[in-house]
Amino acid sequence: NIEEKAGLLWGQDLHDGTSAPVHCIQLEEIFKERWQNSLSGDLLEIGCGSGSDLEFFSEQKLISNIVAIDLGLNVIDLAQKYQNREDISVQQGNALSLKFKEETFDTIYSYGVFHHTADPIKCLQEAHRVLKRSGKMFLYLYGSHENNIIKRVGVSIEGFIMAVFSRMPYSLQNIFCYLISPVCWFIFTLPSNLLRLVGLKVLAKKFPFYFGGHPFSLTNDLKDRLMSPVNHRFTKKNLEQILLSNHFQSFDVVRTSAGLYVYAEKS
Repeated sequence: NIEEKAGLLWGQDLHDGTSAPVHCIQLEEIFKERWQNSLSGDLLEIGCGSGSDLEFFSEQKLISNIVAIDLGLNVIDLAQKYQNREDISVQQGNALSLKFKEETFDTIYSYGVFHHTADPIKCLQEAHRVLKRSGKMFLYLYGSHENNIIKRVGVSIEGFIMAVFSRMPYSLQNIFCYLISPVCWFIFTLPSNLLRLVGLKVLAKKFPFYFGGHPFSLTNDLKDRLMSPVNHRFTKKNLEQILLSNHFQSFDVVRTSAGLYVYAEKS
């Protein structure tokens, strides 16, 4: 059920070919030289979505080959887009069971995918398996916001709404997200914008949905969170322990108001 709904939500609905932001630049801002030095060789993107990050990778001259996978039917249009690029392969695939041989890739990148699967630790183990020795992995995962009481309240509300949504038809969940968007914008985004105007930018980013543009701009983000079949969240310490126990000896987990950003190297 998790994979079926994930394929419907991200593979047909949210990632239907519409434009999306390039998420990987957030990793570049955080990890700087580590990120730049890893954009070479064979790269695997797990969860290519609408293809915004894939387009970024396709322009990097030191990357020899790119394999981009996703669970949904969105891969069909992306595969057609890059059909004339021999160095790019877009395939349907599952993070829980990667269909590649051991030690295939120099770099693995995945933004916001593992926490929506039935077993994020299995995803990490699979990523470790297909990484070459000294290969690099970059991830973004949901944090539990243990040090941010405002967002912790938001996470609790999120969990309650997800439980209610699980009893609704998919079409009705869509409608509710559209109706909830202006409410969330008024409660969270508007106060954040006011704090930013008076110079309190750090505090402004502690609010959920601080990035909203207009009242209905949060609809897709709400669908991404509330209509998801599962949202696993991690503390920084817990994620570090998981990485260590799964044979990533060298890693760095950076906690921000948005979540957890991970750099890990296979020894």
